[in-house]
Amino acid sequence: MPWSTSLRAPELKRSAFLLLLLFFGSSGLLAAQDCPNPAYRPLQSGEQLTDWHATYVRPFRTPAGGVDAPSLTKDQVESLIEQMRTFHQRSLGDSLWFESLVQKITANYAGARDFRGLNTPVAERLSGSERSKDLDFSALCIDTRRSSSADDTFGITLFGLIKRDCEHVSLRGLVFSDALINGTVNGECRPDHIYYKRIIFPITAGTNTITFLCRKDGTGCARH
Repeated sequence: MPWSTSLRAPELKRSAFLLLLLFFGSSGLLAAQDCPNPAYRPLQSGEQLTDWHATYVRPFRTPAGGVDAPSLTKDQVESLIEQMRTFHQRSLGDSLWFESLVQKITANYAGARDFRGLNTPVAERLSGSERSKDLDFSALCIDTRRSSSADDTFGITLFGLIKRDCEHVSLRGLVFSDALINGTVNGECRPDHIYYKRIIFPITAGTNTITFLCRKDGTGCARH
């Protein structure tokens, strides 16, 4: 007997609801299109640093208007990796690194019901000059999410993190409501891609994303 005829309509609806609840409960909050969550794939023979950049970095740098971000040369990607690693270690090493930015965002939206309209360029404007010299917005992706209602949460995503940095995320609870690892609340940190410069010098390229979530409440980010 086909599975579709073995359950009554109410039972099918109930089963579908439970599946949706299980999916959303395990995967965390829905991500907006502005900040993707690239699917992991093992390093293939013959792949270059530019392939890593196209998969794990370039999608985050595509403007909201849909114009594709420029591709980079191998030397440019090598330089970018060093810049991103420095930024990741500085920001993840300070549990209050994003506090000033979060305070400015939540203060700006204090009178609103949600964070509708917030994205990376808007957040950069709100940051002003106080800490903009420290925050590299080209290494961040900021968008809105849905918890109880549309746009009631925003996320700050770091991308291209190496596994070691991914495993030492410690900002949850001090500034933010929660954190996602590779798109899920209890996600696992994924292996790095290892490339070689002049055949013998390894270059470690990260494949992980970390998203810090701020769920709106009356004073800032709701805590558990």
